[in-house]
Amino acid sequence: MVLANVSERGIVVKLPHLVGQRFEELANLIGPAGAFALEGKASTVALSTFRAHESLRASLCHGVGKIVLDQQGGWLLVLRTLAFRSKQPQRTVLVIEENEAEGLVKSLQAAGQRLRSELGNLRHTLSPT
Repeated sequence: MVLANVSERGIVVKLPHLVGQRFEELANLIGPAGAFALEGKASTVALSTFRAHESLRASLCHGVGKIVLDQQGGWLLVLRTLAFRSKQPQRTVLVIEENEAEGLVKSLQAAGQRLRSELGNLRHTLSPT
């Protein structure tokens, strides 16, 4: 994916294939020392807010889940994930209760919409006229 082709500055950016690496590269590009620090100032906050949900993404994409019912009939989502870091296994368990899920979904949707909007604005700002 090409983020920008800015003719007056001669910068072409190709983002990596993996999502986590894309977020990291984008954060570097629009961060204080990045090539697009000035133009990307508003996007850095939106990206940071969205990345707060990154552990949820990893669990949803790579975890194995079960849905269980509690004694009151409410559901719980249990996601187990196994990752290897420095050749060592790391197991995580994420439990989301039904009453937490609605707030989490709303937060994720709002953060995603803001990030899409800010990145659209950034792309428009960086587009050659």
